[in-house]
Amino acid sequence: MNVLHRLGTPALAVGAITVAAFIWQWLTRSAENFQFPPPSDIFPHLWNGTGGIGRPSYLSSSPSDFFLGEGFYEDAVPSLWRMLRGYLLAVVVGVTVGVGLGLNDTARQYADWVINFARAIPPPALLGIWIVVFGLGDSPKIYLIAFSIVWPILLNTIDGISAVDEQRKQAATVFGIPFHRRLTHLYLPSASPKMMSGLRISLGFALIMMIISEFAGATNGLGFRMQEDLNFFNYLDLWATMALLAVLGLLLTGTLRVAEHFILRWHRNAAKAATS
Repeated sequence: MNVLHRLGTPALAVGAITVAAFIWQWLTRSAENFQFPPPSDIFPHLWNGTGGIGRPSYLSSSPSDFFLGEGFYEDAVPSLWRMLRGYLLAVVVGVTVGVGLGLNDTARQYADWVINFARAIPPPALLGIWIVVFGLGDSPKIYLIAFSIVWPILLNTIDGISAVDEQRKQAATVFGIPFHRRLTHLYLPSASPKMMSGLRISLGFALIMMIISEFAGATNGLGFRMQEDLNFFNYLDLWATMALLAVLGLLLTGTLRVAEHFILRWHRNAAKAATS
């Protein structure tokens, strides 16, 4: 029964994706619109030369290349590297500032207005300003990604830290536990479920902003490639890039969920013990 329970979720996911693919295939074949090719044309195109503007393919049939084509190394790898740096920057800033504000009620009240003002700014509108301020290259893209995705991490960290049980905080004070040990053994573990939720939400936004950040001032990347395909009406290439993005999103989300499973194992065990 336990084995069937473990296999249930992956089986349901594969079944849902299969049904969605069949519906997608049927709708696009029925429409017969060259702007919306069917998946039976899109996914094989990941291995084929793109023609059109002559961009190399994303995937390869060679095991020596780890089944990755030149297009993956030329465009996907730079995009993912920018996204990773922006994501890590957002994590560092969001967690650091969030912990500080979560521990200080007065600072949190003052910062609340600034946070609400800043996160209301639409990030795509800042792309041109970021390029003017930070110049061309990867820097404006990294900072734009970080600015766009830091808010779920920041707000969830503040919420998690400020919600730590008051009795536990008083007990730590009474027993004279040093601040750094309270931080690592009380505040951060208690806030970790909400912090992980913020990290998971921000990861999806990071992929979106990765593409948007490459629409201007870029010479490579998936966003740059999508814009070129759109300008040259290479819709099959465009959809192939979007299919690759969907697969990358699944892999990144799955990796984060696995990490979350191990990081929060103590939390699940504590919840089970409390209810038993």
